[in-house]
Amino acid sequence: MKDGNQGRGLDLVAYHPKHVLTKLLVHGSLARAGKVKSQTPKVEKQEKKKTPKGRAKKRLLYTRRFVNVTTLPGGKRRMNPNPEK
Repeated sequence: MKDGNQGRGLDLVAYHPKHVLTKLLVHGSLARAGKVKSQTPKVEKQEKKKTPKGRAKKRLLYTRRFVNVTTLPGGKRRMNPNPEK
């Protein structure tokens, strides 16, 4: 093959449909697809309280993050409270 593809690792055998198909089917057959979903029992959804939207949601976030928080010995509350390394 002297058409400029030399050294790029392009081989015509690797692009044969049979070889492509065998490389795709590595993780098992399609006969078992959906096995776990079909085995899990169906649970009906429960009714939930309506979540606030817009201004009311922002108010809820503010009170949750800043008003109801006790100050720690380290000082003021930060947005990312993970310990620094």
